Amino acid sequence: MKQKISTQLATGFALIVLITVLLIGAVANGLINRQFERYVALQRKNFSEQLAESLPSQYDERNGEWNVDYIHGIGMYALKDGYLIRLLDRENHVVWDAENHDMTLCHQVMQEIRTEMEEKRPQLKGEFSTYRYDIRKRDAIVGYLDVSYYSPYYFNESDFRFLDSLNRILIGIGLVVLTAAVAMGTMLAKRLSVPLLNVAEVTRKIAKGDYKARLQTERAQTQEVENLSRSVNEMAESLERQEKLRRRLTSDVAHELRTPVTNVSLNLEMMLDGVWDPTKERLQNCYGELERLSGIIADLEKLRQVEDKKLELVLESVDLLELSRLVEKTFEPDLKKKELVCTVQGESAVVQGDAGRLYQVIYNLLSNAVKYSNEDGQIQIRVNCGETVAELSVEDQGIGISKEDLPLVFERFYRTDLSRNRKTGGAGIGLAIVKAIVEAHHGTVTAESREGRGSKFIVILPVGQSN
Repeated sequence: MKQKISTQLATGFALIVLITVLLIGAVANGLINRQFERYVALQRKNFSEQLAESLPSQYDERNGEWNVDYIHGIGMYALKDGYLIRLLDRENHVVWDAENHDMTLCHQVMQEIRTEMEEKRPQLKGEFSTYRYDIRKRDAIVGYLDVSYYSPYYFNESDFRFLDSLNRILIGIGLVVLTAAVAMGTMLAKRLSVPLLNVAEVTRKIAKGDYKARLQTERAQTQEVENLSRSVNEMAESLERQEKLRRRLTSDVAHELRTPVTNVSLNLEMMLDGVWDPTKERLQNCYGELERLSGIIADLEKLRQVEDKKLELVLESVDLLELSRLVEKTFEPDLKKKELVCTVQGESAVVQGDAGRLYQVIYNLLSNAVKYSNEDGQIQIRVNCGETVAELSVEDQGIGISKEDLPLVFERFYRTDLSRNRKTGGAGIGLAIVKAIVEAHHGTVTAESREGRGSKFIVILPVGQSN
């Protein structure tokens, strides 16, 4: 059974934190124990030195005697902390010895220390060691002090309680951090999973055809989730736009095909029924309608060819200025018919491209400019050449394009004239062909227009070799 992303994130986050806490706890425990062991060992040594430094005052130089009562008190006090002391005079005669005073107690203390350390620190393998210190008074040796204690260190009951408390604190901190990590992981997982679930829900709606479904982008979301939400919304908008275009395409194509087919069928039916005579004029009308059908099919074939990903370009050096002048001459009859003035200006711009395809680009753009220009208008073709790109623009003073239609003019079969007037219309693929050819040359084509003021189409092509 697959887990939810929230469960996986929370579990993974908690696992990472758990491992981190365990590692930090283990390292901290080891370092603290090691430092504490060094501290205890140093304290044992310092205590022994302090004992040796306190004894000279208990020696009477006048009679050469020691204050045995005081030494006895110090010795018994030290024995309780695990120190066995023995005081010798300068001739190495025993002045006071803990073992001689109470051998049973000494052995008991030593055995308890060994047993406790072997149980709680079996890896230590320590033993009782004896360290000798000179007892000096006025720079003269008056005796010797032997101090025996468990080496390299010894933990008494207080020390073990301290370490146990420290371990409990570390474990408590670890549990608190782990609990907080699980809580934060769950919150984080929820914060991430809820937007993803919303994305999944919206994409399911889109898949079912609800192209109006949208995701709400919030500032609290992460950048990646916000980008994902925007991408889904852009996809939905694109699909909604494509759906509208598809429906419009169906209507347009149906109309384009229905009109000539209906005309031909009606004419042939009337002639077959004997209502009309099959005159040359009527047959010519039928032939004209069939030519319209052939033109639509030819346009579809052109679009298929130029949109083919394997479109092969015959590359050569092409001067866009000369090519524009050549196309302009082709349109002289149409320009004269509508009393339009077309000027070609600019500078020579040589690009590497397919001359035939680029001719078709300029032809289609100029054809649109002529169709949608008012009589006595002006059309301007301008060519500019930069260091890396060449720019070709075709600008007219015609009817223009509305803001709603402008982003869609390069879509196949899209026509801004909803009346579908064949005099100015067409199959609606001329600009789609332009876009496909320009992109095949690694260029771009854009449109600028103001309704009632005219339109301007800009083609930008790289000056270098097209691949």
